[in-house]
Amino acid sequence: LTNPIFVRSHDFLGISGTRQTWKFTEVLGSGWPASGGGRLMGSLAGLPYALADAEQNFMIPAREQALIWGDLAPQLILSSKVPRWWRATPAQLHWVGLHMRLAESMLAEAAIDPARRADLLALLEARTIPARLRAVARYLEARNVPAALENVTPSEMFAIARDAVATGKYADNPIVVRMVALRDDPAAGISYETISRTFGTPKPTLTGSYRPELLYLRTFPALMGYSSRIMAESWESTILYWADVADGLHLAPAQLNLLIPEWTQKTVEKIFATHLEDWPALLRSLRGVGEDVRLRLRMQMGTEQKASLED
Repeated sequence: LTNPIFVRSHDFLGISGTRQTWKFTEVLGSGWPASGGGRLMGSLAGLPYALADAEQNFMIPAREQALIWGDLAPQLILSSKVPRWWRATPAQLHWVGLHMRLAESMLAEAAIDPARRADLLALLEARTIPARLRAVARYLEARNVPAALENVTPSEMFAIARDAVATGKYADNPIVVRMVALRDDPAAGISYETISRTFGTPKPTLTGSYRPELLYLRTFPALMGYSSRIMAESWESTILYWADVADGLHLAPAQLNLLIPEWTQKTVEKIFATHLEDWPALLRSLRGVGEDVRLRLRMQMGTEQKASLED
């Protein structure tokens, strides 16, 4: 962030004798004094991702396998820095938080009601891979709700909550009543299209655009034993999860411009995966950082409240 020779020049043509003219951006020799500083090659179309790709090399893993997905870390960094929070509203954060709470409520009900379990699994089947669907079903049959939650990503939780509201089967749920009231309030300005633009992630490989959006895709597997941009862009959970954390802590959207890049860096550094298909490792890191943030900020708020009462 402060290195004056991180990028000293920009070469649209690329290396002599190669076909790199106006290709996607690359950062070569970023910041190394021996190479005279880094330089950009190609067009500026992929500049955000190229800089995020260079930034991941400066992160310090908490465990030895923290950066196993070389294409995923830049995508997470890029998504965390999209300037979205100036236009986000507390009502939108609360709307996302309500979806997460509804999904948690549905999972809890499914653990004790076979009919609700069948409804939930039918909704989840369209959103997740068969292996995790079977795992969730086993945990719910055993009434192990925390373990079931560990196998459902935030993006899947948001999607099944949206689908559940559309079915009308949960109309009496107090959370759904609140969601409907927010949706029907013109002053709140809430719709799924708005939420998609505000909390989505850029998907230049999948859509040919850096416009943030939610596609509600299943997470793509690794391709031929390697991570890929497609796999990284199909992960839509991080910003939705941070929005839920911010809603629970009553944080102003503007604060997230600084907080979410910091939280995302910690998430990437704490990933511990043993192989490319070990997606729960990312989920464990994400939720672990989220719980630490909740605990730290609540303790800070309690200390500040106590100090104000003593004054």
